[in-house]
Amino acid sequence: MATKLILNVLFLLFFAVIEASSPGKYARVVRSSIVSNTTYDFVIIGGGIGGLTVADRLTEDPNVTVLVIEYGPFDKGEDSVLIPGAYNPFPYLKQDLFSVPQPGLTNEPEFIPVGSVVGGGSTVNAMFFIRCTSEDYDSVASFGNPGWGSSDLLPYFKKSENFTAPDPTFAKERNITFEPSFHGTLGPVHASYSPFDYPGGQNFWDASLSLGIPELEDPDSGESNGLFWLLRALNPDTETRSYARIAHYDRVIATRPNYHLMPETAAGKLLFEGKKAVGVQYINRTSGVVTNVTATKEVILAAGAVHSPQILILSGVGPKKTLDQFNISLVHDLPGVGTNFQDHLDYAITYNFSANLFPNADDMVDNATYIAEQRVVYDTTRRGPFTLILTTGNDFVTLPLRNATSDWESVLASAQSINPASILPNGTDPTVLAGYIVQRENLLARFAGYKTPIGSISWNTGSTTTLYMIKPLSRGSVTIGSTDPLTNPVVDFGAVKDPTDLDLMLALFLKNREIMQQPSMQVLGPTEVVPGANVTSDEALKAAFRATIVPTNGHACCTLPMVPLALGGVVNDVLQVHGLESLSIVDNSIWPIILSGAPSATVYAEAEKAADIIKKRYGLTSG
Repeated sequence: MATKLILNVLFLLFFAVIEASSPGKYARVVRSSIVSNTTYDFVIIGGGIGGLTVADRLTEDPNVTVLVIEYGPFDKGEDSVLIPGAYNPFPYLKQDLFSVPQPGLTNEPEFIPVGSVVGGGSTVNAMFFIRCTSEDYDSVASFGNPGWGSSDLLPYFKKSENFTAPDPTFAKERNITFEPSFHGTLGPVHASYSPFDYPGGQNFWDASLSLGIPELEDPDSGESNGLFWLLRALNPDTETRSYARIAHYDRVIATRPNYHLMPETAAGKLLFEGKKAVGVQYINRTSGVVTNVTATKEVILAAGAVHSPQILILSGVGPKKTLDQFNISLVHDLPGVGTNFQDHLDYAITYNFSANLFPNADDMVDNATYIAEQRVVYDTTRRGPFTLILTTGNDFVTLPLRNATSDWESVLASAQSINPASILPNGTDPTVLAGYIVQRENLLARFAGYKTPIGSISWNTGSTTTLYMIKPLSRGSVTIGSTDPLTNPVVDFGAVKDPTDLDLMLALFLKNREIMQQPSMQVLGPTEVVPGANVTSDEALKAAFRATIVPTNGHACCTLPMVPLALGGVVNDVLQVHGLESLSIVDNSIWPIILSGAPSATVYAEAEKAADIIKKRYGLTSG
């Protein structure tokens, strides 16, 4: 026994020496002491969807070494992460991140939900796994980005996805339709439908149909307007969350000697030699020790739309006036960094019901007996409401402006009368303003058609209907208030700076009132509590919106847009930062205009495409 113990200790000591100079035998969590003595081909900042997907795909080449630096910890496999009906994202959100006061709302700071965990947003989101209208992606291509249109991205959507069709009988009963040709079945991220629905869902479905809202065969087809069932990032074998950590780290951990991940570590800044990125300075969040790591091929920034621009500015890449203000040495003057900030706006309408059907979403919150009974059902059969994200339903209505309101022409006319410069801050760089003008023209043209949605309506079958206003014309910003990388950036949603955004929310709200007034909903006895049935004038309703709109759905984006420099761009069509070498961006910050739905499915596809771009750049092989 003693001899065996000594041999084991000697083996571990020997292995530690080996670790100090090479990535080692197995993909694993690594300490700073190892990283500081290891040279990597690629260093990736951010272990969310973009970072982990690219790390997985690059390390398919056994000769490539990759380090991922992640600010947050690994989750511990809690029920609140894995089991939809036990959903509680807050422990893995950054707790102290707030915006500046929002004058367009209540003039108060707003919480900014950003995942702080390996897996990023995929660990904490509501698991909606849907693509967006083809016009979203085709517009990106039209802004000078060949290869980013809807047909170009479809192979990457399919590559990322492991789609499982629902039980045919259940699908017929619950109005679930899909088109198999748009889905992949061999990818690492599971996509399926919850095998449970609350009975009231049929009432909402029938009410929507009675207003002429069409059934949408498959929102993943590129046609995203209509009525459909939500597809989710849900593993149908276990009815648990499918997310980036499992799909792109755990899946390969035992077979990748070249894949390292360092959690609970803050990226302080990028290191440059001239215009070439050569490494990253990082900070141990426990000890505060600052260390450097070298990237011989490329640094890949995937820290998200809030923190990626912060890291660039701290590194000397961004608007020169900001760098000068904080005495940061200029590496590259790039005015678009941190501009163009967008997110989806949410508005919750609450009701009392005199005859709602049992069970409904509220019973999973306030009915202890029902919750206990259904947890037994889930644990023994993997069925029941625990397969459905807490407080959500399955039915979704997504509408273009023309189908949301008969007043659509006056909404457009009002929007066209606004001076775009009045929406952006005084002193905005001319290239950023030029980019916003092009975006605005693109959006208003799309609003006049039928293919681009302005928002969505979702009744959870309980006391709440949520309106998602998904194509805002307002723009915010991300910048720094300190040169300390552990200090939060300064974030301004710029919420409803453009009054058109309230017009769009009003159109959705009035359409929802029409849905609730249909016979199939009226039999449930709904009474609108907030804002209240007595609030009827447009101005009174807009005042109510300002009082309770949430300016974020956790879908922050667009702060490092993929457009030409002349339009305030930050990255080019191969995701390299304009004017710099060996630096790419792979996260939700690259889109010029916010996507018309939950972004996770798109970011998986973006990262799959990014990995192919980077592999081609360096002549790498695939597994």
